[in-house]
Amino acid sequence: MPWSKDHKSATRGRIVETASTALRAKGVSGVGVAQVMEAAGLTHGGFYAHFGSKEELVASALAHALEQSGKRTGPAAEAAPAAHKLRAVSEAYLTPEHLAHAERGCPIVALGPELARSTGPARDALAGHIRKRVDWMESIAPGKTKAERRRAAAGTYAAMIGGMLLARLMDEEDGEKYLAQVRGFLKDSLEEA
Repeated sequence: MPWSKDHKSATRGRIVETASTALRAKGVSGVGVAQVMEAAGLTHGGFYAHFGSKEELVASALAHALEQSGKRTGPAAEAAPAAHKLRAVSEAYLTPEHLAHAERGCPIVALGPELARSTGPARDALAGHIRKRVDWMESIAPGKTKAERRRAAAGTYAAMIGGMLLARLMDEEDGEKYLAQVRGFLKDSLEEA
């Protein structure tokens, strides 16, 4: 008897969730299809019923991780006053908890350096997401002109991503101090905008 569509969809979701966590923790080259399937409680042979290749899995897992990442910052922007929305996004992103949990954190920080040296659907998906994210951040950024808002969005996003990446290269205490410095810089910069 064949599996129902709901079962297949749920199984695919479990694979994507497992891959999303594993990829952020270990990188694309550090995770194999067999590892993902085993961690999801499935056999390696079942992989091709859901995905045509590892690259397709990576793209799906990346999309899932990006959606999760947006759930961290979107509510912070909604709750903040209009003049402080972009700052609220940066503060929600640059946290000690995010620093400590790469496996649940921003996939751009976790996978961006690796994907920047690749080609294919995962890199294309990441580039598209970055454009959309900067567009969204521009829509909530302070500034009188579109160019000022775009500059604030691009600079804030670069400081967020770069700040988290650099903080993860340090020990925990120094990393947390560094994130506090980046948050302070962005607070001052965005108040001047």
